[in-house]
Amino acid sequence: MDRFEPSRLPPDDRRWSTMPRFGGFLGAALLLALVTLAADRLHELLPENVSILLFLTAVLISAAAFGFWVGIASAVGAIAAFNFLFVEPHFTLHIAQPQDLITLAVFLLAASLTGLLAGRLREQVDAAKGRAAALEVVSRVSGDLAGAASAEDVARIALRHLHELAQGPAVALVPERDGLRLLAALPQGYAPVASDLDAADIAFRRRRAEFAAARGWAGSRLSFYPLHADGGGTVLGHARLDPDRRDREWRETGIEVVLRQSEQALQRLALAEAAEAERRRAVSEETRAALLASLSHDLRTPLATILGAVTTLRELGATLPPAAQADLLAAIEEETGRLARYVEKLLQLTRLQAGIAAQMAWVDAGDAMQAAVARARRSWPKARITAEAGPLPMIRAEAGLLEQAIFNLVENAVKYSQGPIRVTGAVEGQELVLTVLDSGRGLPPAIAEWLASDEAVGAPPGAGLGLPICKGITRALGGRMTAQRGSSGGAALAIRLPIPKPRA
Repeated sequence: MDRFEPSRLPPDDRRWSTMPRFGGFLGAALLLALVTLAADRLHELLPENVSILLFLTAVLISAAAFGFWVGIASAVGAIAAFNFLFVEPHFTLHIAQPQDLITLAVFLLAASLTGLLAGRLREQVDAAKGRAAALEVVSRVSGDLAGAASAEDVARIALRHLHELAQGPAVALVPERDGLRLLAALPQGYAPVASDLDAADIAFRRRRAEFAAARGWAGSRLSFYPLHADGGGTVLGHARLDPDRRDREWRETGIEVVLRQSEQALQRLALAEAAEAERRRAVSEETRAALLASLSHDLRTPLATILGAVTTLRELGATLPPAAQADLLAAIEEETGRLARYVEKLLQLTRLQAGIAAQMAWVDAGDAMQAAVARARRSWPKARITAEAGPLPMIRAEAGLLEQAIFNLVENAVKYSQGPIRVTGAVEGQELVLTVLDSGRGLPPAIAEWLASDEAVGAPPGAGLGLPICKGITRALGGRMTAQRGSSGGAALAIRLPIPKPRA
């Protein structure tokens, strides 16, 4: 059985779905009483045919206002009142003359036809209004759901349209560890009772609709429908439609359309999420392949240098002059340091890809910057590296990660620039800005755009390991990176970290 069957009602409700309201009979009786009183007061001034027209008018108004069955009942009441007042013998329901019987029969026929036509017209008008209202909601729901960006958005949009169609309370519930939790309700402040929550839980667990209890019966006041139950799902509920509504069928059809389109919207979001995950996986694989290719080259060079120097010292060390031996030892030391930095980068990259959270603490950004500069000077004694910064505020960060990010930017500048390198710190608005400026050719536009974007993976070719790690560290610390051209040429790479607001 289909999970969405809003039009299927409990059997005891269906048979009464076309019955008129008691208020309609009461209104028709009051109108007929007024017409009878007026005809009685004016019967000496008005001819008999005018009185008949007054009663026919009452029947017409009752049928048009309250429907077919009320119009028929009004016609019977009108013929009885006319017979009582105007047919001899007066003030009885007996008929003395045959021609009066014909008159009453014609009057009953005319009144019945009038009530039939007016009542049918009223029902058609009501049905048309209900159909128009349902179609209007259906026409809007597709456009609204197309703009939904999350399952919660879908639930709230569907809830609004269900509330409009059912013209009563509507709720959206989502599963959590201990059961279902109320996500939203209309009207504001409406809260489902225990029987409603039990019915919603049954609908969610059995993955099928759970209808509201019939009028006068104990049970849920709302009908519940599970959406996308396989993926955790949402349960939507709305008030039971009044069984006496003439536009009930159209509103139920509209509810069914809203539910189906809501589930399709959830499926669309799930497919889009899966496609995005696959895209990220493909980009990650591509990035991993590029990193492996880069590592194979970057690691091969120092390893070859170390192996050659060690082999030379072992085989020819006794015959080499001291200066040559010192050069070979210096090369081994330099390449060993480079290998150590590569291993450190790989460890940092592994940590970032594993999603290990940063150990946030209060950090003096100036100390982290000075430590990175000192470390860079030891690694590249010949490079001209200066640090320019006044007193910097304390920030929430992990000192080791922040130092590593600055060091990576300095290393990138040393690699691609022969001139001086400046490391500066400043405060801009609510951000602490740590900038590394060089005098090289500047970053390629693709790398600069990627650094400034929100993409965590997919670094362009040529970015190496240092810049992706630096960007990953900056994002882990809650900041962002920017890349610009320096005032004197070269690149200006900046790490921008938020400055915590002082507590009041």
